[in-house]
Amino acid sequence: MDDRIRLAILGCGAITRSAHLPAVLAHPGVRVVALVDSDLQRARALAMTHRLECKSICDHRELLSEVDAVINALPNHLHAPVNLEFLRKGIHVLCEKPVALTIAEARACCEAADERKLVFAVGMNRRFEPSSLILRSVLDESLLGDLQGYDWEYGAPYDWETASGFYFARAQAGGGVLLDYGVHLLDRLLAWFGPVTLFDYQDDNRGGGIEANAILGLRHSGPFGDIAGRIRLSRTCTLQNGLLVRGKQGCAEISVEDESAVTLYRQIAGQEVSMVVRLARNTGPSGSFLRQLDNFVQAIKGAQKLVADGWQAVAVIELVQHCYEQARRLPEPWSEIPETTAR
Repeated sequence: MDDRIRLAILGCGAITRSAHLPAVLAHPGVRVVALVDSDLQRARALAMTHRLECKSICDHRELLSEVDAVINALPNHLHAPVNLEFLRKGIHVLCEKPVALTIAEARACCEAADERKLVFAVGMNRRFEPSSLILRSVLDESLLGDLQGYDWEYGAPYDWETASGFYFARAQAGGGVLLDYGVHLLDRLLAWFGPVTLFDYQDDNRGGGIEANAILGLRHSGPFGDIAGRIRLSRTCTLQNGLLVRGKQGCAEISVEDESAVTLYRQIAGQEVSMVVRLARNTGPSGSFLRQLDNFVQAIKGAQKLVADGWQAVAVIELVQHCYEQARRLPEPWSEIPETTAR
């Protein structure tokens, strides 16, 4: 008997083509029964490319009685309503971030999953990068001493090959760089350092569109005490693209260019030294999306605890929404008109 999980992928855009579908095809515990997209030709072309014998359809409602689980990779504004449709039918969901555009929608998804004892996973694949796992161990082992703070920058000219372009419409995306890549950073920071007690947020959204640049100051209260940090995000310019965590006895750095390692900076015999720390044995599935999928599958089977669940995503959505509500204008002196000129 085929005891693989019957799975459908909703949305056949760039993230499905490049990450979700390759992970699904590499996992022995799942079977693709359908690809769903509003553009039927896009779904069919993807199925043909991978020689899949599965349905290619436009309407996800046709699947409500035919699947055990779904990966929701639809545009952001469709995440919550479609999640709820499947969860209320008893179907497990792995949803791309963000799980919803509002706090109320995110909570509703979590409550629907809890009521039916379903797995509701969030697409936070960065949690499964070796560097994230190593840094957690570095913090738990107090290798940096008392923590003093962190700085995290991520930015480059936007080059994601989006199929639908929804990222640039606020009604569909819900926000800009903070809600897009920023949630990956916030998700891990909250997991490492605990809840946020204070924040200060600035971006370049002038009120009607989406932000391309943002700066966020945070203060956490968690397992390592009170810690302050700073995030800088950009879709227009290249930043340092890394995380630096500072402690009294040393620093730890993660670079976007190498998510498999953490660099430690310490003093030994009065000399500044650095060491690159990697996992000696990288057991289990390879690649963050495959490890994420495997955790989803094992959670459905009751063999593992979900690493990134819906309630953790609620905390991130709450913080993002509060940032947008209390946003200050990012200074842009080059675009300001001098008062004398304006007069």
